[in-house]
Amino acid sequence: MHLISYDIKGDRLRTKIAKTLIQYGMYRVQYSIFMGELKERSFTALMKALRTQQQDKTWTQENTIMILPLHQYSEDHLEFLGKKPANWLEIQGDLFTLIL
Repeated sequence: MHLISYDIKGDRLRTKIAKTLIQYGMYRVQYSIFMGELKERSFTALMKALRTQQQDKTWTQENTIMILPLHQYSEDHLEFLGKKPANWLEIQGDLFTLIL
């Protein structure tokens, strides 16, 4: 699982990055924070897409994207103060699909 957070000044670029994160399977847990479990291949492709967006002419030196891998130990000790994201079980990977 990864936690990805960004601080992007420009609205257009910020929206583009958020859409990219969602496209690759990340879930928005707060306005500028996403979490998700990606296979290595998908994560590599996502990183490539984010690096490409970093080359956008509107990218400034003040912009930041933070990618934090979460290990099982981290996930086991995760706490929420306040409202947990509505789709937390899906983000965490605890929901399964039954195909009949």
